[in-house]
Amino acid sequence: MTSSKELFERFESVAGPKHCVLREWGAAWLDGSEVLARTSHWASLLEREGVGSGDLVLLKGISGASLVVGLLAVWSRDAAALAAESTLSAAEVESLCEDFAPACLLTSGAGGAPMATRTASRSRRTLPPGTAVIKLTSGSTGRPRGIAVGAAHLIADGRQILRGMGIGADDVNLGVIPPAHSYGLGNLVMTLVLQGSPLLLLRDPLPATLSSVLSLPEPCIFPGVPALFEMLVRLPEKAMTPKGLRLCISAGAPLRPDTAAAFRGRFGLPVRSLYGASECGGITYDASPDGTVAETGDGAVGLPLPEVEVRLSGEEGRVTARSRAVAFGYLSVVEAEGDGEFSEGWFRTGDTGRFDAQGRLVLTGRIGALVNVAGRKVNPREVETVLLSVPGVGDAAVLGVPDAARGEALVACLVPQGELSRELVMSYLRQELAGYKLPRRLVFMESIPRNERGKLNRGALLRAAQGSDSPELKN
Repeated sequence: MTSSKELFERFESVAGPKHCVLREWGAAWLDGSEVLARTSHWASLLEREGVGSGDLVLLKGISGASLVVGLLAVWSRDAAALAAESTLSAAEVESLCEDFAPACLLTSGAGGAPMATRTASRSRRTLPPGTAVIKLTSGSTGRPRGIAVGAAHLIADGRQILRGMGIGADDVNLGVIPPAHSYGLGNLVMTLVLQGSPLLLLRDPLPATLSSVLSLPEPCIFPGVPALFEMLVRLPEKAMTPKGLRLCISAGAPLRPDTAAAFRGRFGLPVRSLYGASECGGITYDASPDGTVAETGDGAVGLPLPEVEVRLSGEEGRVTARSRAVAFGYLSVVEAEGDGEFSEGWFRTGDTGRFDAQGRLVLTGRIGALVNVAGRKVNPREVETVLLSVPGVGDAAVLGVPDAARGEALVACLVPQGELSRELVMSYLRQELAGYKLPRRLVFMESIPRNERGKLNRGALLRAAQGSDSPELKN
């Protein structure tokens, strides 16, 4: 059994006194000895509060380099970390405390000074031995579910990413994505822990700042999300001149083919697709010589990462993955077998897919996202793909809403670029789709609501669609 303390010890072994490993943009680099000194101070506060093996520590309101130090401090105590986003309200943090009963809160006080406080809760959730982090993912009730992830799982995910992407110890990882999210843990934190790859963090990826960071001369890796690449291709000419940038990765949501092509055409680098899940880390990656899988527009997301097996299960072709990075399970059912998601080392994702002639995984939809239109199932992703090919459509999302006559009806939300009429959109759709797949309403919006990882905020989208006075169309 690999303990969470081993994560700290691995970092300790690669963090040399003259090796710069951690920096926030606008501040100086910290070498390994400086990070270890800060970690020791934070860990002493946890020790004073009695935090030890198997305890859960909630990191509240901590971000940037302090978050990385906080994680290392928790792991040095052989404890598990649950990182709450710094933007959460007090009520949301209280909900996390109710749901997960942490033994201690680790916060950042005045001037960034750390503070550790033992919680008053008498009940302590029993975690699987070796748990290092609790990742949060959306639950069906609206409250987040916790995923118990072991140190061995994080190490396996990190190794698979390092091997699959060819990231070296001297490559600087540009930390624009949150380090505590699953994507950030695998691509930022674990590359730092396992081989000391320097990590440069940006708190606010404003266009000017991001342009400067991506123009650094050092060999750099940029793990991003679609919204960041879309922002970059809209920059004025010569606002950004990549020098050391050698690898760009997009994950979290589908990257539009025209965005991927525009980025490569302008900056000379492809944007390589990474597909994964919080429950099992990275699954597939575009390691092809030209790196242009994202430009195909068919939903392809590359080949399995090293040591990852992928299969399609059930009639729906549900994407199912197995590797050493598959987590223990959800906290509520972590001791249950065959709970419908985790089974015998496999994790069944909520995505459906197929394999193309090159053996690449192609995503085709989401389980539970199918819309029942008068007894006929429609995959919103299929309609979205056609909409994104319509001239003048900048972004699109399709969802089902209750309909008295049909059970459900499709509503398409669009972001126009330039002149765009409902008549033009529907004319294009009628040429490409069967009648029952056509939206009953088109809602024009300034932007499609997505979270910071680029994933669709379906609740906000549904509210916007239901609140719109756009007319119903006659198909």
